[in-house]
Amino acid sequence: MNQEIEIECPACSPDEPAWHEIIKGGQNPLAKCSNCGDIHPFEEKKPKTKLLRAIVSREDESFTMHVSLEEEKMMFVDEEIVLEDEESGEACPVVITSIEALEKRVEASKVSSIDTLWARAIDQVIIKVAIQRGGRTVSQTLSVPGEQEFEIGLDVRVGGENFRVTHIKIRDGQFLYRRGKKVEAKYIKRIYARPANKKWGEGRTAWSMRRNDRDY
Repeated sequence: MNQEIEIECPACSPDEPAWHEIIKGGQNPLAKCSNCGDIHPFEEKKPKTKLLRAIVSREDESFTMHVSLEEEKMMFVDEEIVLEDEESGEACPVVITSIEALEKRVEASKVSSIDTLWARAIDQVIIKVAIQRGGRTVSQTLSVPGEQEFEIGLDVRVGGENFRVTHIKIRDGQFLYRRGKKVEAKYIKRIYARPANKKWGEGRTAWSMRRNDRDY
């Protein structure tokens, strides 16, 4: 299907827009009027943009980006986008965590109404790992790409040792218990694990065994 555009036609409609078929793009675009068939050059109108302040967090640190986005574009909380800083040119994949529009916190808004975006960087994330060893729990951290997957029942290497993932707490507060369940690192709040040389279910409580086949 050919692309169409609504613009003025110098031959038959110089004051009112009419539908045209774009027959040539690029630096010197041409369009054909659907009313009279006249072919003429036209100026492609670029969408209006707005420079927004975006406050991006990466674990305990945060930094500010200034990004240019189309005014008519809708933005949503929990949406994943790539922000490109106008000053440095650096790009960062993020998930939007909050939107301030017209001095209110909202779940969605057009860019034209947004004052500030808050977002969380997901290119590289730090995951807390709670390792159950004997009768005590040791906490460690992993720094991994945001798209790296972790699976319940498989091993993860922490501090030079292999540990078996038993369940995962995701960022919305829910827990995953079912073996084989996978989730990307950018959604993970904490991983629970135990030494990999134990058999599946060894040392687990009856309560946790009953919950083994449930996930939330």
